[in-house]
Amino acid sequence: TFVLRGYDASDEEVDREGLLNVICTASPVPVCDNGDNEGKSSSASTVRVHEGMLSMARELLRELETYIDGTSPSHKLVFTGHSIGGALSILLMILLANDRGASFVTQNVLRVFTFGSPPIFEIESASNPKGMSQLEGSGGDTCSILDAFDLPTDIVYSYNQPWDPIVRLFSQYDPLYPLIDDLGEDGYTPWVSGPSRTLRPILKTILESWEGWPRYRDNAREKLGQNYISVGEQYILLPEPIRYLTDRLVSVNIQVPEIDDIVQISSRELLPALNEVFTLDTFRISYVSVAIRSFVHHFYPAYGSPVVDYAGKISGEDGKEKIKDNDSDLVLVEDPT
Repeated sequence: TFVLRGYDASDEEVDREGLLNVICTASPVPVCDNGDNEGKSSSASTVRVHEGMLSMARELLRELETYIDGTSPSHKLVFTGHSIGGALSILLMILLANDRGASFVTQNVLRVFTFGSPPIFEIESASNPKGMSQLEGSGGDTCSILDAFDLPTDIVYSYNQPWDPIVRLFSQYDPLYPLIDDLGEDGYTPWVSGPSRTLRPILKTILESWEGWPRYRDNAREKLGQNYISVGEQYILLPEPIRYLTDRLVSVNIQVPEIDDIVQISSRELLPALNEVFTLDTFRISYVSVAIRSFVHHFYPAYGSPVVDYAGKISGEDGKEKIKDNDSDLVLVEDPT
């Protein structure tokens, strides 16, 4: 099992500013090199991916190939990760399919599990040159990205907290990108086009003290806003009903919510559904209470013990068990951290 963690701002051994700029280098680039399409599905050449993530995934794959090739034929590979780590987990599998063929992946990879991960893929075609219309009009539950590489949709299980803003990052529903884009002429004063909000003075002070902010700001403004879509089978972790009330009555609620139910939804429907039912717009997320609630729903504890507890509750045992979902089985893994 390969476990990839997300961005950790507390890790002083990592070039955090450099990594953050790579994450924000979100321009779509081809997964397949121009001279690398022989013998591959023609659909694969239409898949575009987050440029910064692709560079990181290529480097990771070079480090992991020794372990992948050394795995016993009687064992299957599992890739899993939280946040950016989950997106990289999917991309590693896609790169294996691109480099070694779909049959290698279907024979050697059991599944990819992601938790609170942003979308980083799109499909480009002659009728859709910028990947703009993929969220509408594509019928069925088949994942178009995985299908382009001849991979089954259920090879990826993605779990999403409904108010997690990172799940919507790099998409047309991203509530965070406009916060970066809407700055005053000084490049430091946020939300100049709207009314005063409580995070404004706090963020302005932080930005003014951040030496690398101008570089990050300019890179993010140019490349962060994208229209990427989710990949694989999607699962929404619904909190207990009382949470909907307490989030509105309690000014700052930092308690990780328990899971009341898990709902399966297609990758095509996930982001529109979250935007419709669990509204998280730019205006609201700029308030302290909403911002804290949103990121409490993203940090890894929200995807750890609540999932394990829910699995134990419905199965009568702790850790992992199967959840019946229509005609399929959903396998929950232990805390990804």
